[in-house]
Amino acid sequence: MKSMVLRCALILMMITVVSFAQEVGTPAPDFSGKTGDGKDVKLSDYQGKVVLLDFWASWCAPCLKEMPFLVEFYKQNQDAEFMVIAINIDDKAANMNKFLQKLKTGVPFPVIHDAQKVIPPLYNPEAMPTTVFIDKKGIIRYRHTGFKDSYKEEFAQELATLLAEAGDPEK
Repeated sequence: MKSMVLRCALILMMITVVSFAQEVGTPAPDFSGKTGDGKDVKLSDYQGKVVLLDFWASWCAPCLKEMPFLVEFYKQNQDAEFMVIAINIDDKAANMNKFLQKLKTGVPFPVIHDAQKVIPPLYNPEAMPTTVFIDKKGIIRYRHTGFKDSYKEEFAQELATLLAEAGDPEK
């Protein structure tokens, strides 16, 4: 009996976690975190902008290709109503910092170090990297798992679509 109760509790907990994971077409859950230099970042700080969330780790081979692209992609579009927020899930900040130092240019957008992995369950990344586009109204519109060269053009098209759409009518 006791094991059945525990099994039911475990199943209920798993269903709860999955139900909070957001998919395309649903509101993006707000979160907050700290960058490596201690700055507070909240998703809600960028309301009215298109936000690209990128979940990544230093041990992830596709992340090595994606991060330099994201830096350039952000630089090309930074004058638009657009922000990139990178969420690193390494256990140690030193691993994240070593990865970022390998980039020839600095990272011009916030990078949150989430060693406790509080933010990922909100978005349910299936692999590293996972990229999530959030529109100006705060709705998840596109998701990408992994990174391949063909995503570069897809990201550009998706960003153009989202930037062309109206934002919050109250603003």
